[in-house]
Amino acid sequence: MIFQGVELLEYFNQSPIIPLALSALITFIIIMQCFAKHMFFKIRLLLSFLLTFAAALCLVFHQEIQASNEVWINFERFGLVGVDVFVCILFFTTIDLSLSNEKLHKILTKSLDESKYFVLLDKRDKVREISSLLAKDLNVKPEDAIRKNFFDIVENKYRIVGLNGEEATKKNIKKYFEHYEKKVKEGDKKTLELNILDDNARHDALYFNESPVFSRGKYKGRILIGDKKNEETLVGMEKELNDKNAELDLIRSRFLSILYKTTDGIYFNNLNDKSIWFNDILVKRLCLNGNTIDSNEFYSNIHPEDMPLYQDVLNSITEDYSITYRYNTGSYYVYVKEQGDKVVSGNTIELCGTMSVIDNYRYEKTDTALDSVGSEPEMLARFKALQTNDQVFEVVHFRVASIPEINEKYGRGIGNMMLSEYVNFFKQTFIVDNYIYRVSGLEFVAFITNYNKMEMLKSQLRNENNLLEPSATLGGDKIVTKVYMGISYSNDTPNPQDALTNAKNALKIAANENFASSYAYFKDLR
Repeated sequence: MIFQGVELLEYFNQSPIIPLALSALITFIIIMQCFAKHMFFKIRLLLSFLLTFAAALCLVFHQEIQASNEVWINFERFGLVGVDVFVCILFFTTIDLSLSNEKLHKILTKSLDESKYFVLLDKRDKVREISSLLAKDLNVKPEDAIRKNFFDIVENKYRIVGLNGEEATKKNIKKYFEHYEKKVKEGDKKTLELNILDDNARHDALYFNESPVFSRGKYKGRILIGDKKNEETLVGMEKELNDKNAELDLIRSRFLSILYKTTDGIYFNNLNDKSIWFNDILVKRLCLNGNTIDSNEFYSNIHPEDMPLYQDVLNSITEDYSITYRYNTGSYYVYVKEQGDKVVSGNTIELCGTMSVIDNYRYEKTDTALDSVGSEPEMLARFKALQTNDQVFEVVHFRVASIPEINEKYGRGIGNMMLSEYVNFFKQTFIVDNYIYRVSGLEFVAFITNYNKMEMLKSQLRNENNLLEPSATLGGDKIVTKVYMGISYSNDTPNPQDALTNAKNALKIAANENFASSYAYFKDLR
């Protein structure tokens, strides 16, 4: 019995190199499987490392063990046999997992084969796999299509006439997909439309969803899954697209019409490129440098005490929001009430809505041309800008004096109408770039920058062309409006900053009942 046990131990005698090689091999296989499956098989990987380590220890201390007593020798023998057994177990579990994945792959491929136009291309556009449905349509056997260029196979049945709606031949398409690995990125999802013409000159198209295949960061090919659209379907799709485009054009026209007619302040704050678009109403009321400005530039003019609250609102917006803050227009702070919504379209995130400017310098809304006239701070900002130019400009300070009497006799609506009609007439006749501003209830300041307009004003004043006594007929009553006007030039005095004061002083003299005329030029008074 003892003799038979010794023989059994001798039978298991082996060099540690064999278990070491086997365990190292299975470790390598498991590591490669981890990369291929994008999974970390930690139990099998840990066990394979332990087996490799045990076999390596036996190899390192093999001679010492052989020179020691029989217990250590037998321990090494059984240990190496154990390594062999566990390596075999790991090998069969790994193979079983691979076979299971292969079965799943076959099931998926078969499902695609029976229901979709499916083709797997390598990086040179040669067919690796193709569904029988697509192969049948192309008049080729699936096995005959393998390792052949996909576009050559298509061209054998159809004539390729376009790619993604653009005219293209097979040669153009092949050239487009040359070095495709430089154009495509891992995770890209694209639509491929291959326009084809059959023997009967019938237009069809192969529509594919394209998914690139990458391995270890390198492009290996792509999978195309799709269907075939016939001419009737294409016509239907084109009609539907045209209808959608027409609907979008109508919505766009309506939006633009409202946008340019509204008296409300409208804005679009693009959070991606950090820019804000304002309509002309807000450009004027906030004294902005244009319709589109950098968002940081806009934020820099919000009152420092209000900016933390504004930033908190921006960071917490989910849908709609409302906030009021102080904004520096350049001459003073106004309160701005901002009401909007968060709009997400693709990768673009925008805040859009309306801004209401609460301005103590602005007057009650009249729904007339008076609402479009600038305020005194805007006038001061424009006056400062005009001084930086070398061009001579004219300052006209006028007062429509008889409005209080008209309000009392005919009502404020008639008074506003008369005031608005005169301001609008003056603006249309003499003003360029809308340089007219309301500085008090009845007083206005206008800047005339065109020399011909200056001469026209002088001529009409001298000819007494009813410029200072405009009238209107209301029923049987004739309403006459009395206007006083003071005028100065920017070069009347050495300092152009005096032009505003000079025009105001000239108005005081013109409004004096002892003065011969209802208008006065400052340069004639010196």
